[in-house]
Amino acid sequence: MNWDKLEFTNHERYFEIAREHLQKSQKTDFDLNEKLGVNSSTYQGKSLKPEDAAYLLQSLQLINKSNIIAVVFSALVAESFINYYAISKGKDEVYLRKFNRNKNLGLGETVVKWINIPHEINGNFALTTDSAEVHNLQKLFDDRNKLAHHKASIQNIASLDWSNIQDPNSITLLAAQNANQSLVKCIEALKRVDQSIDINWLSN
Repeated sequence: MNWDKLEFTNHERYFEIAREHLQKSQKTDFDLNEKLGVNSSTYQGKSLKPEDAAYLLQSLQLINKSNIIAVVFSALVAESFINYYAISKGKDEVYLRKFNRNKNLGLGETVVKWINIPHEINGNFALTTDSAEVHNLQKLFDDRNKLAHHKASIQNIASLDWSNIQDPNSITLLAAQNANQSLVKCIEALKRVDQSIDINWLSN
């Protein structure tokens, strides 16, 4: 926080929301395993009593809901923080609008910002095009885009095997965990090339 300026930002709140819902998803997954001996990644192929199948389905829906929120808000953090970083270094909205997605590399606009803005501001790359951090950040935005451009799936209930039911549009707990972790790694990488930024809110 710069105490001689009044800052209106949301990235810290977005991060709190993402982390809270990731933790909620993890707890629901743990509780599911405690009750049924399966979790959201191991339930398929298991034979369950009707009441256990109902509990499983309810738990999977709760986990997916929390995963969705964790992914969407992790993407919001990534987008809002790199914009905040540029603005805090004296750039303006016109500057932020100059970045476009790189179709050749399959990188979205925000990922391009994460590569180029730190380099343009301080001469160092926090992330490089072929790095694991960039790959994982793009995966986060791919998952977010899948949710933003959701396509419904309608299936005949008589054809469903309840031990293998799966929503093709769901976001897995692993994807939500990876989304949050990739976000943190990107912010930590930016901190390494610019010690002036405050990232204490990541551990609050």
